[in-house]
Amino acid sequence: MSSVSVNSELVFYINGKKIVEKNADPEEMLLAYLRRKVGLTGTKYGCGGGGCGACTVMVSRYDPIQETVLHWSVIACLQPICSLHGAAVVTVEGIGSTKTKLHPVQERIAKAHGSQCGFCTPGMVMSMYTLLRNNPQPTMEDIRETLGGNLCRCTGYRPIIDGFKTFCNTPISCQNGDGNGKCCMENSNSHNNESIISGELFSMDNVLPLDPTQDLIFPPELLIMGKKKAERLSFHGEKVRWISPADLKDLIKLKSEYPNAPLLIGNTTIGPKVNLKGTVHPLVIYGGSIPELRTIKWRNNGVTVGAGCSLSVLKDVLLQGIEELGPEKSRVYQALVQTLQSLASKQIRNMATIGGNILSANPKYDLSSILAAAECTLYIVSNDGAREICLSEEFFTDFGKTALRPDEILLAIEIPHSRPWEFVSAFRQAQRREFAFSIVNSGMKVAFRHDSNVVENLDIFYGGVGPTLVKARLTCKELMGSKWDEKLLV
Repeated sequence: MSSVSVNSELVFYINGKKIVEKNADPEEMLLAYLRRKVGLTGTKYGCGGGGCGACTVMVSRYDPIQETVLHWSVIACLQPICSLHGAAVVTVEGIGSTKTKLHPVQERIAKAHGSQCGFCTPGMVMSMYTLLRNNPQPTMEDIRETLGGNLCRCTGYRPIIDGFKTFCNTPISCQNGDGNGKCCMENSNSHNNESIISGELFSMDNVLPLDPTQDLIFPPELLIMGKKKAERLSFHGEKVRWISPADLKDLIKLKSEYPNAPLLIGNTTIGPKVNLKGTVHPLVIYGGSIPELRTIKWRNNGVTVGAGCSLSVLKDVLLQGIEELGPEKSRVYQALVQTLQSLASKQIRNMATIGGNILSANPKYDLSSILAAAECTLYIVSNDGAREICLSEEFFTDFGKTALRPDEILLAIEIPHSRPWEFVSAFRQAQRREFAFSIVNSGMKVAFRHDSNVVENLDIFYGGVGPTLVKARLTCKELMGSKWDEKLLV
């Protein structure tokens, strides 16, 4: 008999109210649960695949590694309710209403005429609300990145941005300004004071100030739960069984017993297939509560990132490395950050993991070409022990398939520092700047002989030109020993 204690009771909070589900359905997503069971219809169903942001909500969790509560904007249509054990969900109804009191985010998007058909508005509001919970004084770049995953077909975005940029304390500049850092629309001296017509869409008079003390607190009960030792969770639906292992040892055991069961954390790859194609997995193993999958370790020659770390966490880790290591040692990290800024949306990056991105084995995903060029190492564990694999084109055996055995688990990825005279670049071509699959992507690394322009080593990888990642082997071999100059590149 197993010594692992099993719990089948799902506990989480919605807008400060405790929810206890004793018969949680693993197939049910948070969006459907909110609209059908709780009666919170402010969160909208747009696409069902994480591509519009209409169903954005905020999910907060206590992180035992960082020992703090973290707030994330997520896509409710891809968030299984069974993954919310110990989490607090806040929807657009939970931050304010016309019946009680509007939140400043709601008030300002309304005053700025940022809502026309209104379908995208709740998602816009919740994306901005989450940003302000994490950063009460955002920059315009923060707002642009935050709203990158929220689509609007009516407004052209200008009134939404005009409403939300009022939360910025730094002046907003534009190309028509007079050089004092202010936008020409906000500068009373613009146009030689000849025009008496205001270009502003709304007035900031009598707007509600942002007051973080009025926000919902993270439930103390969930703080206590987050600090306790985890236990195995098991939920049974009509078609699907859900198991959340107690620890890494339990996870390895489960994958050994059920090798064909998918290991799910972010649900950004499996979720759209379930929602839009009707794919059914009789058993799902959830790895979001395993600390080893989310551990970050800095080493002398690189950083080891747990495979369960979200892409947003990965970006923060890499930015830390860039700041601390300087430009020469962090060229790999700079290339990855450049790619992460345009990969998917903020909400998807908050959910998707680096391990899932790699194991999806989709050549249109942008990270693998850079990670392969950087010669990253994959750490694999199973019931048979541990092993290491160099991430390369051989790791991807076919579209959606890798060299991992079904019972193996990707534990972590080691991303090395850049060496002297080594340069790394990332490239992608897509239908739009962000929130779109690349048509083709590439990761390139060139190393020169010390203090020269002679190519000592060259790695060029392409994604999107075939079913798997492709290395330009003949090109790399041909250019070895060549001088890197205009003649070579013409």
